Amino acid sequence: MGKVAIFTLGCKVNQAESEELAMRLSSRGHALVSDPRECDVCVVNTCTVTAESDRKTRKLLRLLHRRGSSCLVAAGCYPQVHPEACRGFPGVSLVMPNSRKESWEEEIAGLLPPPEDGDKPANLEGLRTRGFLKVQDGCEKGCSYCIVPLARGPERSRPADQVKEVASGFLRRGCAELVLSGVNLGRYGAGTPHDLAALVRDLLHWEEGFRLRLSSIEPDDLRWEWIRQWSEEERVCPHLHLPLQSGDPEILREMGRGYLPGRFLELTAEVKKLWPRAAITTEVIVGYPGEDREAFRRTVEVLERAGVSRVHVFRFSPRPHTRAWKRREEVDPAEAERRSAHLRRLAEKWRLGYVERHLGETRQLLVERKACREGQRIALGTTEDYIKAFLVEPQSGLEIGRCLQVRLEGVKHGLALAKPTGREWERIG
Repeated sequence: MGKVAIFTLGCKVNQAESEELAMRLSSRGHALVSDPRECDVCVVNTCTVTAESDRKTRKLLRLLHRRGSSCLVAAGCYPQVHPEACRGFPGVSLVMPNSRKESWEEEIAGLLPPPEDGDKPANLEGLRTRGFLKVQDGCEKGCSYCIVPLARGPERSRPADQVKEVASGFLRRGCAELVLSGVNLGRYGAGTPHDLAALVRDLLHWEEGFRLRLSSIEPDDLRWEWIRQWSEEERVCPHLHLPLQSGDPEILREMGRGYLPGRFLELTAEVKKLWPRAAITTEVIVGYPGEDREAFRRTVEVLERAGVSRVHVFRFSPRPHTRAWKRREEVDPAEAERRSAHLRRLAEKWRLGYVERHLGETRQLLVERKACREGQRIALGTTEDYIKAFLVEPQSGLEIGRCLQVRLEGVKHGLALAKPTGREWERIG
């Protein structure tokens, strides 16, 4: 039996791929470990979306080698864009770009000692209670700042039967939430009758016992009929992540985003009308070339008017081979950092404000982990509208992966404080 450690950087698609690899290697009889000194093969599923991602990738590869990993596999986006750099790292035995990920299970298994007779599938309890399910890959939008089309290639959608096969593995593992993930999720099945809404409907009719969450959908891909369908489904989490990137019209045109701030505001207002329970989260890029103080002010204004519950803030990172690369020095880095810090403070205020507006209401909390704080054992998890919450664990104990009804009682340690109502969902359906 071989021992493999898998480390993941970057997006939900990377997380989905790593979890699927773990399940498949486990089914072959190999064991998953977390210590690089104990493993036969150490896989790093890398990211290259920003310069910081590149730095983290290189740092992790060096760290794992120093900690005793003698057989490193550098996989994913970084080797796709920088293959020669990966080959030069000490300890890297296999460079696995995204273009070869279809065969990475076989190639990695080939580096592991074969399982012996009687070896059983490894215990996967250490993996997430929320299963990230990759259904789409690649992007052809060509945003001016983005290296993803180079790292991930053209759009392609996974057949529904393959999606269900992977979903079955998550459900057997006890996952109570499946997160549909894709590089450009809204383009799933583009040009065919089996689009994203059809896939959601198919999965809900196929099996019970889980709730379904949608990851990021581009604003110009969202359809009103999808919103209406999802608003009527109790098992679809009322949460949409719609990337804004900038609230300034000229910056959006330069980015090639395909919409303007007014359209984004119309979209968020209509979502709230059709799906009142839905929380809207977003992301922005600060310091894009040409962004002055007025452009940044417009971004803050749009976010405030949209009433988003969470904002992921990224500082512009110039990437080679993109259209924005030649304009990379236009915004002073120190000023971009000041704007990023200011917006992160605002984002935290908006996040807490969203929780406070919903105190006294009930939610379905998926318990994801346990901890001990101030001498009390607590359980932490995520609600259907993506509120991170905790509750003081009752003396009878509480299983990780269980979904239960709670009431939001307050805010403590930056999290929602929840209290069980006494009703527990044995199955979600």
